[in-house]
Amino acid sequence: MLSLGLATLLFALPPGSPGEVASLPPQTDTCVMETEAGDRFPTCFDPGNALLLGTGLQVRDGVALPTLQAGILLRTERNSRSKGTLWFNTHRILVTEATPGNVRRGLSTTLYEGLYRRHLEEGFILIPTSRPIRVPFPFDVTVAVRAGALERRVWEGRGLTVETGRAALLLDPVRSVSGRLWLGFGPSVSHSLRRLADGTLEQEVSPFTSGVLETGYETADGWWTVRASALAGWINRFDGGRRFRARADASVERILFALNDQPLWLQLYGTYAYKDAGLGLETEWTAGARLLVRTFSAL
Repeated sequence: MLSLGLATLLFALPPGSPGEVASLPPQTDTCVMETEAGDRFPTCFDPGNALLLGTGLQVRDGVALPTLQAGILLRTERNSRSKGTLWFNTHRILVTEATPGNVRRGLSTTLYEGLYRRHLEEGFILIPTSRPIRVPFPFDVTVAVRAGALERRVWEGRGLTVETGRAALLLDPVRSVSGRLWLGFGPSVSHSLRRLADGTLEQEVSPFTSGVLETGYETADGWWTVRASALAGWINRFDGGRRFRARADASVERILFALNDQPLWLQLYGTYAYKDAGLGLETEWTAGARLLVRTFSAL
């Protein structure tokens, strides 16, 4: 009888009464919209997970050059959690840029470049004393690797430059949980070689005597992207010489429109190299604009 009375009272309550259980509003996906005809289409795009194709124009030391770009961009385990650990991994595979023509024809390509950032909800350092001590550590740790970066400048002769490998250990004080904002800095180790036009082979190594900076920001919908990186430090040659070099890159991207769910980005970028450009280790600057298509990038 008591159960029957409670049920009768519940159904007798008018809508909005304190005793009524409110229904939850349906969840909406802000990255998907719908036309009047009922067709759904994406409005958010991932600039780091796609097949990259691009073309544009750049100015290098006052000389205008056409450019072509292609590559594979991947992100893995971006939202995976395990015991309070979150990994943000990005991969750039076979990213290639070519400048055709007869003025300053050239080609640069990187076999692989990756960033592996580990985010902990509460970072710490364990000191292994007789009674272990746990000290707070306010940084995320990122491992940055690069392998097989080749540059060929036809106008400089038959030589080429190859950075066989680079690795850096970066600290990120921002500790973004979304992965859309990052700032990493730390030491790096690298090995490179140059084959000069006369056939001479020069090898260089930077044994943690260089520093790397990686930073960037992406909006949640992927419409805006800002990136910057820098490298500076001393390099030791195998013949006993030593030199200082520096390099910086920056870019800003904005989606113009999407054609059949394939977005088109406009990218403005610039680079500066101090005693680190080409076979002659020259100082030069580059600025340019390109249109980029990243297929399969819808979120």
